[in-house]
Amino acid sequence: MSEIKLIKPTLRLKEEFLDMVQDFKNNSERPSPSTLNFDKDTISQMIQILDDNSKGIGMKKGHVENTTYWLVRNNRVIGGVNIRHRLNDYLLKYDGHLGGGIRPSDRNKGYATKMLALALAKTREMGMDKVLITCNKGNIASEKTIIKNGGVFESEETEDNGNVVRRFWIMLK
Repeated sequence: MSEIKLIKPTLRLKEEFLDMVQDFKNNSERPSPSTLNFDKDTISQMIQILDDNSKGIGMKKGHVENTTYWLVRNNRVIGGVNIRHRLNDYLLKYDGHLGGGIRPSDRNKGYATKMLALALAKTREMGMDKVLITCNKGNIASEKTIIKNGGVFESEETEDNGNVVRRFWIMLK
């Protein structure tokens, strides 16, 4: 089995990234995490913005420093994960430290579990002691992925639009 790894977005894999974006679109989905929602004409700009976000430069109001990685195997971009460096009130209630997604054609192959494990290693390197991860109620696949990686259910929160979010903590130390 070839190595599966997290890498920072790079122009070197532009076509592979666009292929993943098209995979989401073909499934009537937006790319996940939302930090990957850019069109093909702005990939170099996207990469610069993501790099700036990881350093806290030019942050939108209400956003926190965050780092986005692509999950890659054999130069194929399989998915992405966004790591928020800290939590504000909104993130503490609804979104947590991590958000990610696997391209539709590569789901149910264990990639989400592997991506979360790799992302947790990154959060350890960042000095975090624990990580909050959320998923929508009814998203059984995401919930199983979180639990496989040590997630312990804490509570449910209801967003203004009625969506119910399930909150899990993973202890890193």
